[in-house]
Amino acid sequence: MDKVRLLCAMDGRMMQEFSARTVRRLEDHSLFRLLLPAFRSFFEINVRKEIEKDRLAILRAANAQRAGATPGPADVEALLQQARDIDQRFLREAAVFPVNIRIEYRDIEQFRRRRIEMLLAAAHAIFSRWDVTPRFRAAVAALYTRAEFEALLREIMQLYGAETRALSRSVRIPSIFNLARDSISDTVNSAMTGVAADLAGELARQVYRRIR
Repeated sequence: MDKVRLLCAMDGRMMQEFSARTVRRLEDHSLFRLLLPAFRSFFEINVRKEIEKDRLAILRAANAQRAGATPGPADVEALLQQARDIDQRFLREAAVFPVNIRIEYRDIEQFRRRRIEMLLAAAHAIFSRWDVTPRFRAAVAALYTRAEFEALLREIMQLYGAETRALSRSVRIPSIFNLARDSISDTVNSAMTGVAADLAGELARQVYRRIR
C-alpha cells in the first residue's frame, strides 16, 4: 500500500473508531435509548462524508509535496468547495430520517476550515519527512513530541465534534422540541469531546511505544 493510501486508511480507521465509541458512550444516557438506532445510522452516514473529505485533503497535501509546493489558502478554498459537494450526497442519504436538514455554512465552516488547514499542514509535513524516513512512526516522531501528536489528533477530532454540534442546529424540527434538541446536542458534544481525548491518547501511545 502506498503512503497516501496508508495515511488515508489510518485516518479512516481513527474516524470510524471515534464515531463508534461515541455511539457506545451515548448508550449510557437514558435520553438516547430509544433514539440510538437512528443516531447510529446518522453517525455512520456523517462519518463517511468526513472520511471522504479527509481523503481529499490528504491527497492534495501529497500532490503539493510531490510538486515541491506547500498547500495554501487556495487549496483550503478548493477543499471547502469539494466539501460542500460531498454535503449534497450526505443530505440525500440523510433524507431517510424524518427531519429536514438545511446546512447553515456560517455556523460550521469556521470549524471545517480550521480542520482542513490542520490536516493539510500535518499530512504535508508527514509526507515530506516520510520521504527520508522509512517508517511512519519514525517520521511522526521526528516532527512531533508524543504530547504534540496527541494534541494534534485530539483537536482534529474535536473540530469534527464541533462541526457536528453546529450541524445539529441545521436540523429543522418543531420549536416545541428545541429544548430537547439542545439537550441532545450538548450530550453528543460532551461524549465526542471525551472520546476524542481518550482515543488521541491511545493512538499516540501506539505510535510512540514502538519508536526506537
